[in-house]
Amino acid sequence: MRKFVIGTVSSALFVPLISSAEEKKNWKVHGELSYVKTSGNSDTETFATKVEANWEKTVNRLLGKGSFLYGKTKNTENTNKLYLLGRWERLLTDRLFAFVQGDYLKDKISGYNYKTVWSAGLGYDILKTEKHTLKGLAALGYTFSDYKDGPNKDYTTGLAELDYKWNIRENLVFKQLLNYQVNLEDTNVYYIKSDSSLQVKINANFALGVGYKVFYQSKPPTKNIEKTDTTFLTSLILDF
Repeated sequence: MRKFVIGTVSSALFVPLISSAEEKKNWKVHGELSYVKTSGNSDTETFATKVEANWEKTVNRLLGKGSFLYGKTKNTENTNKLYLLGRWERLLTDRLFAFVQGDYLKDKISGYNYKTVWSAGLGYDILKTEKHTLKGLAALGYTFSDYKDGPNKDYTTGLAELDYKWNIRENLVFKQLLNYQVNLEDTNVYYIKSDSSLQVKINANFALGVGYKVFYQSKPPTKNIEKTDTTFLTSLILDF
């Protein structure tokens, strides 16, 4: 009997195409990649990756996110989740901004061939200090979804989000994202996402991180699907 764990590796999974050195300075890219494999009493394999790109200049800000989680046990797939998000923000004052965004989820294990939400709203930079940043968002949108089982559901959606970052020390950072979505045509249907992480910098570009994600859906689209999904990951991170 043997059991082994292959640790985490990381790279930035893409580099934006930028025409000049001045434009390049406006981009910040964050990449994570985790891989764990065990054998012996349990035969499991898990792979996760995450990429985030931010661009900011004058009154315009762009955000792109992508994450992929894959897992199998005894050669049987038990996780296969892809999530993408893009957002454009336009500053109205020093702290108040308007935004439009779209996101896309593919998670057949949880009953979704796809689920995409297009929305627009307002946000506010509640905290903007060297140690603490806190951003709040509220929006209205529309959800299009294709369920693995049963009829498709399209509906008007309300969104609220808090995004917090705490620079605890020069080499230690805590992040917390909370997201709430509700079906405005049936408020008994709602979704809550929490993404917590702690990162310890190794040098200017590399860091080690641990993260804990929780996804709750009040009414899963498929029978025998748990309402709550949790994921714990350790990663090596690259920022530039």
